[in-house]
Amino acid sequence: MELEGFLLDADYVTEDGRAVIRLWCKDEQGKHFVIFDRNFEPYFYALKEDVMEGEEELKRELLRVRVQSKKAEIRVKDVTVEEKKLLGKTRRVFKIFAEHPRHVPALRKEVERKGFTALEADVLFAIRYLIDKGLKPFGGVKAKGVSMRVDCADAAVVAAEVEYIEKGKPPQLDILAFDCEMANPYGMPSPSRDPIIIISTAYLTANGERGCKLFIKGDDEDDERIIQEFLDFIREFSPDVIVGYNSDAFDWQYIKERAKLHGIELSVGADRSTPRIEKTPTPEVNIAGRLNVDLYRVVQRDLGEVKVKTLENVAEFLGVMQREERVELSAKGIYEAWLQDKKKLLEYARADVESTLGIAERLLPLQYEFSKMTRCPLDIVARMGRGRQVEAYLSAEAFKIGELVPPKSGAAETYEGGFVLSPEEGLHENVVCLDFSAMYPTIMISFNISPDTYVGNAKEGLSVPEEAVNIAPEVGHAFRKQPDGFFKKILVELVQRRAKLKEEMKKLDKGSDAYRLLDIQQQCIKILTNSFYGYTGWGAARWYKRECAEATTAWGRHFIKEAIKMAEEMGFKVIYGDTDSIFVKLSDGSDVLKQAEELAAKISEKLPLELEVEDFFKTIFFTEKKKRYAALTADGEIVVRGLEVRRGDWCELAKEVQAEVINAILRDKSPEKAVKYVRGVINMLKSGEVPLEKLIIRKTLTKKASGYDAKQAHVLAAEKARARNIVYEVGSKVPYIILKGAEKMSERAFPADLIDEARGNEILSEGKTHHVDYNYYVKHQVIPAAHRILRYFGYDTKVFEESEQMTLDKWFS
Repeated sequence: MELEGFLLDADYVTEDGRAVIRLWCKDEQGKHFVIFDRNFEPYFYALKEDVMEGEEELKRELLRVRVQSKKAEIRVKDVTVEEKKLLGKTRRVFKIFAEHPRHVPALRKEVERKGFTALEADVLFAIRYLIDKGLKPFGGVKAKGVSMRVDCADAAVVAAEVEYIEKGKPPQLDILAFDCEMANPYGMPSPSRDPIIIISTAYLTANGERGCKLFIKGDDEDDERIIQEFLDFIREFSPDVIVGYNSDAFDWQYIKERAKLHGIELSVGADRSTPRIEKTPTPEVNIAGRLNVDLYRVVQRDLGEVKVKTLENVAEFLGVMQREERVELSAKGIYEAWLQDKKKLLEYARADVESTLGIAERLLPLQYEFSKMTRCPLDIVARMGRGRQVEAYLSAEAFKIGELVPPKSGAAETYEGGFVLSPEEGLHENVVCLDFSAMYPTIMISFNISPDTYVGNAKEGLSVPEEAVNIAPEVGHAFRKQPDGFFKKILVELVQRRAKLKEEMKKLDKGSDAYRLLDIQQQCIKILTNSFYGYTGWGAARWYKRECAEATTAWGRHFIKEAIKMAEEMGFKVIYGDTDSIFVKLSDGSDVLKQAEELAAKISEKLPLELEVEDFFKTIFFTEKKKRYAALTADGEIVVRGLEVRRGDWCELAKEVQAEVINAILRDKSPEKAVKYVRGVINMLKSGEVPLEKLIIRKTLTKKASGYDAKQAHVLAAEKARARNIVYEVGSKVPYIILKGAEKMSERAFPADLIDEARGNEILSEGKTHHVDYNYYVKHQVIPAAHRILRYFGYDTKVFEESEQMTLDKWFS
């Protein structure tokens, strides 16, 4: 029998004490099939330095390794000798086979106790299989073997042969998003006490059908029924991918505990197995035959632009759902809506799960490509940090050329980063930003920077002729010119692949599926290549080599200084430079954009780097610190870096004020308009015209309230809430406002979840009237947010109270 389709996931099961690989696949007609491979054995490598014994004696010593466990004796099954490379040097190493993957950790420990160095012992068995077989998740797979009947798929085969085949388009997947709501008058819910009131789902089928299904608890019942119906729906829908938002750390854990109370088996795996749910050190949920992705983990790693990564903020940032389009409820609001306005609560639940599905549609395609490149299933690659993704890719590429993955060094040293030319403070017009494209990958390629090409430091003397090496400026690290290092080979291949993809994209309609697919592929390559340099300086990296990272930044500093020098020689004024970019302008009124393009061409011709025009700013202003500026592009977009009021202890009003001030400065060039606007906001605050929700401050409780030495405002607010039986768990955001009073500001923080009604600057709580301290919001929120920008133009805080006329003319440099 022969089966062909797309590989989605890989794991293993144990049959008669042996590990059997399972490959979960889907064909082009949407049918699911499983490949069983009983012929692959777990193994790892070992080597020994400077020993007197011969190879055969060492082999016999390894074959005698035994470890006594509680259940049985663990032994080495077999040992072979292979020739491999380690950091470019050919080595004779022992390949040690185990009876079962679970035996490898114990055998590794014993082998190391005997003085050997164990290598690649922590590669997951299923990923080891994918690497060795050259298989790629979301890539094509073909298997030949004996057909067998299974309940978990439409077809199955016990394979005699398994091979990778090229497939042009990605598989069409069935995706299910889910979210849970709990009603608790006391704040954060507890699974031992509070039932789930709604499990909301949204789905997208392989053929493009969308839908939303809510499971709602009845008033006079527990949540047993809706949990069971949710599990039945998963089995009926049979999704390829299940997504949630913070679902590994919260929703799955909560469902598990509630199901346990009711004696319900969480049999949601494709084989009806229960998920493997782990809490430490990082929450992980693994479901057999289904790819479980917590999108919050992806957002944490990939969306640095979104500082407060709530579901609502991320959905808005990605264009999935604007805040004004959805219902928003606090924890207390959910409880009140459950009792008094279920329609509103259902709208809220539906908005949450549809936002989750929309975020998945935006983010998953890139994750599919990372999965394919790293040979790691989607659920694993989505949890990886960037360094681990680079390492997974390197490990797969190393196998192809017979290179072993080095052991961890455990060391990490700091090194100097990129060069920064301090910005020229003030307002500037007609400024061009020039950027070195892929600076660090290009440097690593140009100078053959790789852990296996490092030969020492020229300042300390070299054992090779200087003409045979590239010596990094300032630091003196030397790397041989020939042959190409492991990293250079990989980077060259990646750069060439990306260039080919971009050439293909030029031939396609930008709105076509083919264009979008190639764009995702080139983005993935770009992210990986740009991460190589940082990986070499990461202490946890297996290919850690501080000298590589240090030399790369040294060459980077050298070239950015050269670019600044050449720009000044051509008559440009360089007003800012940072790592791989410079900001330039001309004072003679000539066409700065055209001349900047000529400058970029001249620098690109002289240096082994490509300088490109990144952006043209009609207006831009810099502070005295790096990475802090705001600019208006030629397209009318406002770009803000490092000036944003983003922290949780700023209320929404403060953020709005700063955005309007920046807008008035850059678009209208009118500080007077900005000041007038701020004065108007202050008057609205004093008269109680600002909605209370814009005054709520939200700050994360990073530990238990008792663990804080100095009681901050949000901690004291949390303690007040606890006294009223509203509990904020560690990791949750405490919403509070500041009330009038004679106490310290922190002691006047009042939890927003205790507010029953707001009337102007008065709030009602439990029959009592409190007054919002609008003076606090004026002096510590609105004015600081506005002054953060206006102070660079000569204004002090008194301007918001006094009439003062000022133009920006004198601030243009």
